[in-house]
Amino acid sequence: MNKYIKLLVVSSFILVSYAASGFELSANLYSDVSYHSNVALQSDSAEEDVSQTFGLLVQLEENRKRFNADASFNLTEEHYYNDTFANQTSLTTGFGVFNFDIIENFLNWRTSYTRTQVLQNAFDADTPDNREDRDILRSGPSISYRLSRESSVSLSANYTNVENSDIQASDTERVNGAINYNYLLNSTTSFSLSSQYDEMIDGEGADELKSTDVSIGFVRQISHGELSFNFGRTLTRSDISDDVEGDFYDLSFSRREILFHDVVIQYRQDLTDTSIGFESDEEGFETGLGAESNEQFVGVATTLDILNRKRLNLRLSRGINTFQYTFSGFWGDDDFRIQSQDSHTSGFGLSLNQNLTHDITAGLTYRFTFDDFFEQSEIGKEKRAIYRFDLSYRFSPDLVVKGDVGFNSRENSQNKIREYEDFGVNLGFDWTIY
Repeated sequence: MNKYIKLLVVSSFILVSYAASGFELSANLYSDVSYHSNVALQSDSAEEDVSQTFGLLVQLEENRKRFNADASFNLTEEHYYNDTFANQTSLTTGFGVFNFDIIENFLNWRTSYTRTQVLQNAFDADTPDNREDRDILRSGPSISYRLSRESSVSLSANYTNVENSDIQASDTERVNGAINYNYLLNSTTSFSLSSQYDEMIDGEGADELKSTDVSIGFVRQISHGELSFNFGRTLTRSDISDDVEGDFYDLSFSRREILFHDVVIQYRQDLTDTSIGFESDEEGFETGLGAESNEQFVGVATTLDILNRKRLNLRLSRGINTFQYTFSGFWGDDDFRIQSQDSHTSGFGLSLNQNLTHDITAGLTYRFTFDDFFEQSEIGKEKRAIYRFDLSYRFSPDLVVKGDVGFNSRENSQNKIREYEDFGVNLGFDWTIY
């Protein structure tokens, strides 16, 4: 068992043992039984299988005068009755954070840990045999100082350790320092200026990187919504390759009641090395877009590289009495410095939901994705489609029974080996036990 998982388990028991002392604890037990006509998502020799998943999702939060902590972890056990895949046990975590005030309102120590799943090969289908774990541990002090009622400055330093379960992937250690200045113009508008330095102190051989970035931004509260924008410049230096420069953009707009619709728009462009990925991979690109966005599993880094990623997401939603619908559109671009793996992604999704009764909800979902792997002639262009009908029934405030029927496919006019079709049926429940 990974040392960080041991730490997480021990910490969780400690947190639970003190739940009566002020911790907020919630726990959900869930289970699903699924049938798939092509469980391995192969173009030929499709294999049927029935799988069963048991899971426990636990969320913990504690806020005290001198420290605060929050964490979530999801423990799952998956069994395949026809042995298409080996039984899977996995533990993933949310953005677990522990903050301790060394000097109240001035100096504190922050530690965070995440475990996320990545793909061995980002261009293959998402199956159990293609998944790996990535652990990221961060720890370090931060100082906060209020210069006036309107402005404040903060400094932070972190040690970061990145480990991948794939022995061929790039594991790294790094140190990071940052300074941030914030100015509150009025009750609705604030500005920020920040700079950050990141250095890899232990990489794969001579592949060590140094990164510096500077950014400015603002947040503006508007009627029924919010607008935020950040712009920066990043410079990455390598011991074995040319320097890489790139822009950083983070634009987010959300507003309710635009022509009777709630609207969310986000554009993000960022630069990072592939061993650690983007922080949005850990936190989930939190715009409320969820699975309707173009964020998916990322691939592990067997070769250390610099990745420039661009993402645009749009969501329109509206509720009319007991009927709700959501339209989403997305676009993405991945640009690698060394590897010939550049690609474009675009698509859209549509979901319809109807509350048939107070306790019964039915829904339809369609999602289309177009992938262009223009630097990989053996893959070329692909089309993916997902169709799903789902139904849920709330037996009680704590127990929901649900099911869905779905079909998903991938088409590739250039490489028939990559094509597949799969029909699936899923039945399960979600029980809030605490």
